[in-house]
Amino acid sequence: MPIYLISKVGDPFFAFTIGVSAAFLRICRDQREKFPEKAQEIGYGEVLQMGGRRLRRWWMGDFEGL
Repeated sequence: MPIYLISKVGDPFFAFTIGVSAAFLRICRDQREKFPEKAQEIGYGEVLQMGGRRLRRWWMGDFEGL
């Protein structure tokens, strides 16, 4: 019998949530380090756009072989 942390449905949802939040926090940190003068202006919209661009680049294979 398989052992689940939460449930059969809850475990993938939990993992997805943790992964998305980790990516969001990393993009925020990268942008704040890159543009310290704009640190207060970096919001959810800009981070989501940056994440979307990174996801698109990954899907197209730009990070192949790194």
